[in-house]
Amino acid sequence: MDGEIGRFTFTTHNASHNGKSLYNTARDVFPVLHGVEVYKTIGFKDIAIIHGDTEKSYRNTTQLINRIRYQEQDGTPSRTLHECTEREGNEVLNHIGKKANSILAGNGFSTDGKCLASKAEYASEQLATISKEQITAAIDRCQQNANIVADTLSNPVPYEDPQQSTNVAIDDVNVKKQEESRPGGRKPHRGARKYVHNSIAHISKNGDGSYVLNGHGIKNVLLFLIAFLFHNGLTGTTRIQFFTDGHTILNEAILLTFIWYKNIGIILDWFHLVKKCKERLSLALKGRIIRNKILAELIPLLWYGSTDKAVAYLEGIAKNSIKDMGALDKLIEYLKRNKPYIPCYAVRKELGLCNSSAIGEKMNDLVVSERQKHNGMSWSKSGSVSLATITALKRNKESAKWFENNELEFKLAA
Repeated sequence: MDGEIGRFTFTTHNASHNGKSLYNTARDVFPVLHGVEVYKTIGFKDIAIIHGDTEKSYRNTTQLINRIRYQEQDGTPSRTLHECTEREGNEVLNHIGKKANSILAGNGFSTDGKCLASKAEYASEQLATISKEQITAAIDRCQQNANIVADTLSNPVPYEDPQQSTNVAIDDVNVKKQEESRPGGRKPHRGARKYVHNSIAHISKNGDGSYVLNGHGIKNVLLFLIAFLFHNGLTGTTRIQFFTDGHTILNEAILLTFIWYKNIGIILDWFHLVKKCKERLSLALKGRIIRNKILAELIPLLWYGSTDKAVAYLEGIAKNSIKDMGALDKLIEYLKRNKPYIPCYAVRKELGLCNSSAIGEKMNDLVVSERQKHNGMSWSKSGSVSLATITALKRNKESAKWFENNELEFKLAA
């Protein structure tokens, strides 16, 4: 058995009668192991997996724990720790999947997230928004800097009440995928690199804490999210406010998955909007001087939610300033496509509302990138997602309950 004090052995006993085993402490008390596997104590898992593998490589973790336990010669091999961590992460992920399926079934959903109950039950017309008086006051404060009243009042994105809203920042993060085989020992051709996709969702509610979900792809994480919302009583009149980077597939997946729930919204992250404009204009225009001049006019229009004016401004750029009309057309189409998700960021800031999916990006770094995106690292699909699951378990402060009872609270953690 591997424990925090070292690796040790113990004697098991077998009671038999007429050659038939009646009771065997090796099989009836402890789970059956195979080959050269050893049991892991809760303390060992906490030290090696939670405080070790999630922060440093398997090799460095095994060197540390074996040195601490004075077992540098015959201690736990790094491969054993790797397999133990991967298996633990997969068990957590399977548990979340089963828990989500149970919650979905109990609320009238199929296992693939389709609402089998009447959609009218969730189609509340009462949107949880800030009062008109507060919005008007915020507009008046913004009016001191720009003439935005008409555009702001006609902007389709409502201003959610933070006290009655749940914020969800969701995104994918990719790490290099291990090559299953390398013919002749050769590296893959340039451009043929494949990736493992982790989907991360950060759920937060004002005053109630937060929770991180991860899994294989957006679809699975959105199913976990539905179950989590029901389990925490965050449906009904509560508004679900998503913050994304504007990726078309992601937005469509959210809207399709939550077609049964009327009180949701999507906000295009301000940082990604500005980044997209800079990238496309750099490709489209002749030189940075012209690009910066265009940006100086374009960014304020988008900050105040004047998407139509921004599109008209781009369409009116002089032909002699353009080097790639295709890149400019793509930016115009991007703004038109994302108009329903571009609010008046200025008024939202005055109201103290979130304009960014930065917390989601930070969770990508903390749960995946910091551990899995170092030089030379590549991962199997199971290895990457299981380690990210363990890291999310740690961030959600669920590790103690999991190691002791194989159970999760699955609730917002303060």
